[in-house]
Amino acid sequence: MFCTKCGIQCEEFNDNGILRHRCPSCNYVSYRNPYPCVSLLVVNQRNEIALGKRHPSSIYPGKWCLPCGYIEYGESYVAAGIREAKEEIGIDIEPIGIINVVSNELENNISSLVVVLLAYYKEENPLVPGDDISEAAWFPIDKELPPLAFKADDYIINKYHNSMKEYGEIKSITLEGNSFVS
Repeated sequence: MFCTKCGIQCEEFNDNGILRHRCPSCNYVSYRNPYPCVSLLVVNQRNEIALGKRHPSSIYPGKWCLPCGYIEYGESYVAAGIREAKEEIGIDIEPIGIINVVSNELENNISSLVVVLLAYYKEENPLVPGDDISEAAWFPIDKELPPLAFKADDYIINKYHNSMKEYGEIKSITLEGNSFVS
């Protein structure tokens, strides 16, 4: 690895049990942080959730997941959620709140921090798979779901289902105060 500040080859060092890279010239330390991502729990009027089947060329091919993806540089998490819903399942959504923040450790040695948004979809337009999704469909929340790609999705779906059964709603953090909406 080369220093992103001065271009000199970095050296590895142990930082309290974590292997990091440091530039011997300018002392810049490269920190490996989780990737910021967004995931969407999209619920329709029949209390079904939208899931996408992972494309054969993506990680966890053939398994299903909530629409999700990376937050691009210069993009808010809300804008990323709206974009990912359009790219992966072909619908326009309006997120109403954050229902969770989860961490994912993936088999490809990627770690992500995922902001999970809730959106209700009131239209009847069909889901249209795109991006890294080969199929998109609505699934009843109270029935057995297909095999899921991410453990976090199972947790989120169950949390939503249990909250709806017990309280008739799910607690969310509003999106108000987000000064970086694009």
